[in-house]
Amino acid sequence: MQTHKTYNRLVKWRDEQAKKEDIADDKRYFVLPNSTLKNISDANPQTLSELSKVKGIGEKKLKRYGAQILDLMQNSPQDIGKNPQVSGSLFDDILPPQNDFKKDIPVNPLRSLPPLTISQLNNQIKQILNNSFKEGVWVCGEIYRYDLDVIKADTRPYRQVYFELVEQDPQTKERKATISAMIWGEDRKIISEKMYSVASGIVLKDGLQIKAKCFVDFYPPQGKIQIRITDIEPEYTVGKMALERKLILEKLRKTGLLDKNKKIEIAPVPLNVGFITSVGSAAYNDFIDELKKSGYSFKVFLCDARMQGPELEGEVRDAIFTLNKYPVDVIAIVRGGGSASDLMGFDKEGVAVAIANSKNPVLTGIGHQIDRTIADEVSNQSFKTPTATAQFIVEKVRQFELDSEELFGDILETQKQILSDEKDRLKNMTGEVKSATIMFVNNLENNIYQLSEKIKWNLKKFFEDGFRKLDELERLNNSKNPVNILKLGFGLIYGTEGKIIKSVENVAVGSDVKIELHDGKLGGKITSKQVGHP
Repeated sequence: MQTHKTYNRLVKWRDEQAKKEDIADDKRYFVLPNSTLKNISDANPQTLSELSKVKGIGEKKLKRYGAQILDLMQNSPQDIGKNPQVSGSLFDDILPPQNDFKKDIPVNPLRSLPPLTISQLNNQIKQILNNSFKEGVWVCGEIYRYDLDVIKADTRPYRQVYFELVEQDPQTKERKATISAMIWGEDRKIISEKMYSVASGIVLKDGLQIKAKCFVDFYPPQGKIQIRITDIEPEYTVGKMALERKLILEKLRKTGLLDKNKKIEIAPVPLNVGFITSVGSAAYNDFIDELKKSGYSFKVFLCDARMQGPELEGEVRDAIFTLNKYPVDVIAIVRGGGSASDLMGFDKEGVAVAIANSKNPVLTGIGHQIDRTIADEVSNQSFKTPTATAQFIVEKVRQFELDSEELFGDILETQKQILSDEKDRLKNMTGEVKSATIMFVNNLENNIYQLSEKIKWNLKKFFEDGFRKLDELERLNNSKNPVNILKLGFGLIYGTEGKIIKSVENVAVGSDVKIELHDGKLGGKITSKQVGHP
């Protein structure tokens, strides 16, 4: 009879526990199946060691429910479920009768009680928490350490995930509070479907702000508190992300950073490429393969960085800073797609500011088809995939090559045209020169003929004038020739020194003189002289 009552108590406890954990009625066996409860009631264990030997109790179930089961086995039915209070029924069996104390001595009843064991204390704490939060509570916080544990979920019986919810200071980003959290696999599936229908593309990830309904669980064996999440309000997460994005974009716009990188002109031949991605990823291979098959001699400066998770902001920011120290023409940030929550890191202010302040143009190829991240908004240019990003760089170089070939072709055509024009010009010039030469020669011949005629005429006239002047000079000379003058009856008188006497003053009376006439000479003496005309 006692075994049957114990079994019924265990069944009742199991059903209540299933409700606390939001486990459906048809899946109450997730807590413990009826066969295991029957084995417990038959064995009537009083210690964890005895309970661990009961068939159907595994190590995880023992850790999770062992203390509660032992409490059921050790307490009477009327004690189960009552609130643990100092003056309540949990202490009724250990309080001494009041008449054992002297009435005139004040007694602190707690001091007179025997000490509690750790398990008793923890069980009381658990009961108090269960009663205080039996309806559940809504909590806001940021998911932390989820990504590390979710990969282990499928190896667990109930695919549960353990992580933390944290509260951060909105200004300093310092952590103000943390609490352990978990989600059962069934709840996680329902929550994921709900989030997909309301906020497509968002999944549970580190860094996600959530508003969650949870129950407070206390695990007595370890004295550990954690919250068990049963529901999430997707609208809160979407609104939080949208608000944060809006505030960051507005701040970037006011500070002039939103369009700063767009104003940097991309080099016409961007052969030196700064590359930020997760090394070895599909995005890495797609980007590099596209550059290789182009046939151009690209030089890639690679920076390995996380492309999702809380480390993304710091690593991408540091990578941009590092690449700006190298002679790169352009910086490409790529990843291979993912959900909206995977891309949250590219909506962080640190990434946006680093892109905006980069001295080199930044290209983003984050692999999403619909939404644009803040990194896309602030970058020089954004593309949907890593391949498209690489194709843009390759096409930039190819276009320069085509433009150069076209330019050289134009130069050759222009050169040919210039040579042809010059040839025609020279041909025309040759004809003109020939014609001008002939005309010049003709003119020169005509001028020479005219000049020769003129010279002839001038020479003739010159000689005629010369002969005339010679005749005149001859006549003048003849007219002044002393011989001719003498023929006219004139004579020349010479003094003693043989000089012609030109004045009476040059001769003295009595001096000898010679007189020359046209037909001979006479000698004589000056007998007198008279000055002036008579």
